[in-house]
Amino acid sequence: MSDWWTGRPWRMIQTNLREIDMIDIDAGRYVADLQSFAANVVLINTAGIIASYPTDLPFHTQSPFLQGDSLAEIIDACHEADIRVLARTDFSKVRRPLYEEHPEWAYRTREGKIVDYHGDVHVCINGEYQQVYALKIIEEALTRLPLDGIFFNMGGYQTRDYSGNYYGICHCQSCQRSFRERHNLSLPTAEDMADPVYRAYRLFQRETVAEHRQKVHDLIVSIRPDVAIANHGELGRGFVRQESNTAIERPLPHWQYSASDNTKWVVSSYPDLVCSNTSVDFIDFPYRHVAVSPHQQKLRLAQNLAQGGALDYYLIGRLDNHEDRTGFAPVKAMFRYHADHEQEYVGLRSCAPIALLNGPDANVGEFRGWFRFLSEHHYLFDTLMVEVATERPWDRYAAIILPDYRPLSDALLARLDAFAEAGGTVIAVGQSGFLDERFQPRAQPPLRCLGMERVRMVRDDMRSSYFRVDDHADYPRLADTDLVYMDGSYVYADYGPSAHKSLRLIPPHPFGPPERCYYTQVTHEPGVIVHPYGAGRGLTIPWNPGVLFHRQGYPNTYELIGDVVQNAAGLEPLGGNLPPMVEATVLEQEASSNLLLHLVNGAGHFGVSFYAPPTMHDLTVVVPLERQVVRAHSLVTGEDYRYEQQEGRMTVEVPRLELFEAIKLICE
Repeated sequence: MSDWWTGRPWRMIQTNLREIDMIDIDAGRYVADLQSFAANVVLINTAGIIASYPTDLPFHTQSPFLQGDSLAEIIDACHEADIRVLARTDFSKVRRPLYEEHPEWAYRTREGKIVDYHGDVHVCINGEYQQVYALKIIEEALTRLPLDGIFFNMGGYQTRDYSGNYYGICHCQSCQRSFRERHNLSLPTAEDMADPVYRAYRLFQRETVAEHRQKVHDLIVSIRPDVAIANHGELGRGFVRQESNTAIERPLPHWQYSASDNTKWVVSSYPDLVCSNTSVDFIDFPYRHVAVSPHQQKLRLAQNLAQGGALDYYLIGRLDNHEDRTGFAPVKAMFRYHADHEQEYVGLRSCAPIALLNGPDANVGEFRGWFRFLSEHHYLFDTLMVEVATERPWDRYAAIILPDYRPLSDALLARLDAFAEAGGTVIAVGQSGFLDERFQPRAQPPLRCLGMERVRMVRDDMRSSYFRVDDHADYPRLADTDLVYMDGSYVYADYGPSAHKSLRLIPPHPFGPPERCYYTQVTHEPGVIVHPYGAGRGLTIPWNPGVLFHRQGYPNTYELIGDVVQNAAGLEPLGGNLPPMVEATVLEQEASSNLLLHLVNGAGHFGVSFYAPPTMHDLTVVVPLERQVVRAHSLVTGEDYRYEQQEGRMTVEVPRLELFEAIKLICE
């Protein structure tokens, strides 16, 4: 018998209930509100900091507000409407009276202080509460209530409160004892990757979190093997829950591809799990009652679908008492679209020929810059997570990009070399692979396919440096400029004689006063290196163009990478006349040979705001495609679109694009 979530179209709403929402909650109204959105999964507060049901456990704080319909009645009403119910739990904190009884459970700063946030005291993952008593709460909830799934909020090592205040590494007795037992070290004083003790602490975090997740998973499966478990992807079942959200103090720019980013890595790296990336309704924790732009929410949901993920919407409180309903209409429209076409979104698989590496230790700016390079040049690509990269098949990939991802295992590096030798292209940016999986610096260059023989130096003070473009035949997009600007770090290295080097480094030089703003030296240090390796190649970019483009967005960087990916790496984007603001994906329906071509119009993103995108007209999309198409049918408009095929390419005409388009390519 298959799991209930396997093959089930998934449209989830999280009503993050406040205690007071249970005073007068009505099960019938609650279900009717969910049905008005066409939701078929709901995430509801259940256990942890507060018990939303009658609990018998002395270490589980009982809500004093359970005066409306009970949680059990709500779950039964949802089930009658074919709505699956997932429990939201949070074991990161306990109420102050419980802390007073068990002060040893608490997270402690280096000075030994606790974090008490309005009566909720932070507890440590290594303490007895999370290691023992949280599991007893899980057992009670799953045996007492007919829940279909469970989600854990704010797991792992938390170092900040809801106001964003930073408290540092936990120094509770449990952490000190466990770290000493495992690594024979005292806890580090700061989060500094240059400190070998902190590098050991990162391994300690990885180990202890994995062990705790396994313990929780084993308990749940022993009690209720039919329950969908959130965010335990390494165990191969359940769903991955993430958020597309905003925050008042978060550094700009807004990450306009948030939902695509979150969905892509799950669908690419964990294809057997449900990808449920939620659009958070509110602006930030301090402003949970006012919604972000409705167009931003709709864009997120369109990105979810275009990447092969589920729909998910999250708000504070109940639907019937929510005070800012501006997001309701666009969210309902997307949910109803999906409900009308839900079978088209079951069993989708990416057709992308490029993989972009990502993971918990990524250089986020570099990764996001490459995400933009590929999206805005209309390359089809997956996101491959480093923790499963060696387990996933690579047979459909022509290229794998390492966007300054530094800690890589020997096994992954060996597979990358073998991939290049067999005909693939490996693009290594910045200091990719310069650390091993234990965060220790490597003595030798990491990848043979790059032709890098020796790293002489990594220099960080490169402001006011450039690359000189000597041969515009290699860089036709840069025909009108002889310079590429760069900033940040540069890797000085020696390469083998078969490596082809292009662009010449102009080192830092005066940029003020104006009378002295000129350079006098052009070195032979390269900006791009291509090294043939077996039937394939390794391509090195020894600096960080992604960081620059994500932060600044200038065409000088964008056009350079366009030439590198297409000409030096030999990769082919989608053709046609799509503007860079249109994101394109192609997904295969596993039950047939049919394809879904999605277009998402991101042109409504303007500065720091999200507006309705301007309607685009008379677009064409050229897709490399060998299979024969017999019909191009729009799921959005219900119309058939004109297309033609010749020489391994299909050109489809899209007469009108508002927010998104989904074109089903029916193939023989």
